[in-house]
Amino acid sequence: MLEDFFNTLSAETNIFLTLSFFTAVIVIYSVFVFFFYRFLAKKNIIEFNLNQYNQYSSQFLVKVFAVVFYVVEYVVLLPVLTFFWFAILSILILLLAKDMNIATVLLVSAALVTSSRVASYLNEDLAKDLAKMLPFTLLVIAITTTGFFDISALFSRIGEIPSLFSKIPYYLLFIVAIELIMRAVDFVHSLVQSTKATEEEPEVESTE
Repeated sequence: MLEDFFNTLSAETNIFLTLSFFTAVIVIYSVFVFFFYRFLAKKNIIEFNLNQYNQYSSQFLVKVFAVVFYVVEYVVLLPVLTFFWFAILSILILLLAKDMNIATVLLVSAALVTSSRVASYLNEDLAKDLAKMLPFTLLVIAITTTGFFDISALFSRIGEIPSLFSKIPYYLLFIVAIELIMRAVDFVHSLVQSTKATEEEPEVESTE
């Protein structure tokens, strides 16, 4: 094991290698959070725009394939992307928060992802602040907690990672369901706004 290797080294070398190792851990975590909050805070989290490939002249086929593309984007691709970010966030929180059990780690991760996605429909700047606040706060708490720089404790937490994946699907289902609800609400709101704008156009023209 790696911790045994560290134990065989001299005190000075051990400190240097431990410092280097945990510096790398903190940098990797910070880079992940940077991309995580920028990705999660976007209202339109998927920008593939598969509907651009819908070139059929028949209005019926256009509507059918529009539905198909929508399902592919938000029922297939969205859960895959969400699973990736949610899983990585859960693993990192598990490694940082050494006193937090698996259920709490998943609960915190799911709450953070879901609340950030809801906030993105209200204000993307708010979502950005929310998505980066907790991860960086956890980092500060972790590095100021006694025992953080304990190699053996870190590898003990790494051994708990497989148990995360057996429970992730339940939380993932909740996150995706909330996302689809927010998407539906946003669609209805856009439709209402568009209808109001159309109804007000004649009034604007008549005043000119």
